[in-house]
Amino acid sequence: MPMTPRSRTGVVRGLLVASGGLAALQAACARAPRVEPIAPGAAAQAPPPAPPAIGPEPQAYENRLLSNLSRHTFTENGRDFDPDIDATGEWLVFASTRNARQPDIYLKRADGFAVTQLTSDAVADVQPRFSPDGQRVAFASNRAGNWDIWLVGRDGTRLTRLTDDSVDEVAPAWSPDGAQLAFTQWGQRSEQWEIWTVSAEAPGTRRFLAYGMFPCWSPDGARIAFQRARERGSRWFSVWHVSLVDGEARHPTEVAHSENGACIAPRFSPDGQSLVYGEVRAVEGDATGQRYSGALWQVDIERGVRKRVTDGAQPAYNPVWGPQGRIYFVTAQAGAENIWSVSAAAVSAVAGETVEGPPARPSADPIPEAD
Repeated sequence: MPMTPRSRTGVVRGLLVASGGLAALQAACARAPRVEPIAPGAAAQAPPPAPPAIGPEPQAYENRLLSNLSRHTFTENGRDFDPDIDATGEWLVFASTRNARQPDIYLKRADGFAVTQLTSDAVADVQPRFSPDGQRVAFASNRAGNWDIWLVGRDGTRLTRLTDDSVDEVAPAWSPDGAQLAFTQWGQRSEQWEIWTVSAEAPGTRRFLAYGMFPCWSPDGARIAFQRARERGSRWFSVWHVSLVDGEARHPTEVAHSENGACIAPRFSPDGQSLVYGEVRAVEGDATGQRYSGALWQVDIERGVRKRVTDGAQPAYNPVWGPQGRIYFVTAQAGAENIWSVSAAAVSAVAGETVEGPPARPSADPIPEAD
């Protein structure tokens, strides 16, 4: 089915608000038809079938986790979301509606209180990502009409448009050497979300990698992780990675999935051995079908063993692994959505819920070529 302007708007709104941590829209983006990882008519068409309900979330180590939580932003109006931490672990960049109805990009010390506003306009700026040297921030914005990838200096200067197409491009991710960015683009011919790379200095140079969303580069640059809808059964999103060989994607491998929920937005650990991601499920007994739980999980890439990072008492989204062993994420732990972190070492040391999954195995299907 071809995309109409109205349906495309619904797709992008769902994708970007999902990245911001709203539980209902996050879950609305959780499953999809085979050719459309996010149902583009979700805002105007009938909703997808209700996801399976779940019982109460395990609370095996709630008290221990609470003692290891740190809060990093403190808005009471609007919400703070889309966090990223720089290579030093000292600086946090994020999107926020604390001062306006549309989100802007902000910068602060991870352990400080003063907040610097990097963008200020009447449009939406979201999904900020530090460059490896910490001097630039890539983000997605609709300031030119449709969604594109933009760059700005950490001092708020040198605003540069990196992509300039009629299609929507979101979710930027820097390569470890800072030479390229991966991003998500709506494929007009394929009618599904695609992952592409672009040169940071020569944006005319692009390469298609795979079908999927929310890419993340491994620290050694050898892999890219992302979420992709399964093509059978529930069609929930699951977490995949591909190996990069001479710039081409090889060996697509599914590393985490759930029969009862969607596994979304993966981010690599500093050593590249694990991924942290969100899992969204429906809440049992909710007659509206609009309430969802969101917990964070950690998965060992080679062994497939999963550990729960958050207890599910409050929905948690947008995880990112900091260089000093803390996992930053968004939750409404104290009312409004703010950015918190938890020690990954504490999670590993606590006997919480663990799932012994099979080792990750490459798919037999090669990466298809984009049209």
